[in-house]
Amino acid sequence: MRQVARDAEVKLIETLSDLHEDAHNWMAICFAFSRLLDHYKSDYQLKIAINLIQDVIKDHEAMLFRCDDSTIFLLVREASPAIIDKLIFQLRYLFMDDPLAYSSDGEENSQFSHIYDLSRTYSDFLKISKSRLGRQIKRGQGEQQRQQIAQRSGSDRPVNLPTLELENALAEDLPARRMKQLNAEALTDIERDLRNADLSRVLRRQPICAAVPDTMVRRVFDEIYINIAHLRRVLGADVDLLSNRWLFKYITEILDTRMLTLLKNNPSRYLDNPISLNFNVQTLLSEAFAEFDASIKPAIKFSIVIEIQLADVFNDMAAFLAAKNAVQKLGYRVCLDGVTELSFSQIDRKRLGFDLIKLQWNANILEDITKADARALDASVKECGVNRIILTRCDNRQAIDYGQALGISLFQGRYLDKLINPKATIEN
Repeated sequence: MRQVARDAEVKLIETLSDLHEDAHNWMAICFAFSRLLDHYKSDYQLKIAINLIQDVIKDHEAMLFRCDDSTIFLLVREASPAIIDKLIFQLRYLFMDDPLAYSSDGEENSQFSHIYDLSRTYSDFLKISKSRLGRQIKRGQGEQQRQQIAQRSGSDRPVNLPTLELENALAEDLPARRMKQLNAEALTDIERDLRNADLSRVLRRQPICAAVPDTMVRRVFDEIYINIAHLRRVLGADVDLLSNRWLFKYITEILDTRMLTLLKNNPSRYLDNPISLNFNVQTLLSEAFAEFDASIKPAIKFSIVIEIQLADVFNDMAAFLAAKNAVQKLGYRVCLDGVTELSFSQIDRKRLGFDLIKLQWNANILEDITKADARALDASVKECGVNRIILTRCDNRQAIDYGQALGISLFQGRYLDKLINPKATIEN
């Protein structure tokens, strides 16, 4: 894959001019990374993204153009829709905590990327590319440079400055950007409201199911979690709760305490069936958790799975080990959450002492099971233990087929939700 960083917009237009006769063989993808929050578009993060792109399309002829504002354009020849989907899916997960990738209610944000089939949209894409060049010129190019760039871009006259329509050609403003950013001042009001809010209104259940080939899908336990988008609406907040990772983590610690109180006060409603709960490490070491533990019967503890996020594990390994060992001795099972295919091979479940691990499904397809990357994943799955893995974010049958091909039998996601409760009107 050839990469261009200097004068990327100019080189993109030059390349498109060269491809004009062969445009029907090419796809173009724009990744709107200029819209990422600042701490997600560092050189380090973007290099990881570029390495991921290179890895996914390594078998294809491709050119990547990294613009000064962090927008990335990718031209790729004869790539199947499955490859394009896989690439976009994996990049979304790389930036999954940024509202550009997923909206606050967990939906895919359509503004993350834009795909152009140049066999049908060559002229439109060239127009958009020239619009970007016009904006670059307007931001500070001198008139002489403007003429030179226009000539290099294949035009006999200067590139016109963009119209408002072209300014918005790539994407509309993100809804998340119209909300206020989470800061210390906003946090004070949110913290006060959280302590009084009725959290039972924003709790959701999502089943974790056993799905073995040629047998009926069976619910094993439910994950109980708080829907953040619904919570924001209940609070009446015009603040993007996910816009500051560290302040949001503080909010989750408050939510943990409220959740423990809710469970303790309503055991017949929430604890009669096997469940999983996602808690911060510090919550598991807190007095609130000790009070919750003392209030429930020992037999119930064996039906509760405590989920801990991967980032929380490595944020303070000593605290994690203390919390994990303590809750396991009390009778709870512990599950590692937030593991992607890219990090899965680096995680030693047995050494860390987890009972279960959640592996996030990506856009791999069943036919890829014979390729080198899939064989490596297959080996990691076997090393972890096929009965210890829950494949999550399974939104289609393809995910189940792929997981079963690896030997996995536990699944979570919207596809399973529909199988278990096809009449449900609320989507997880």
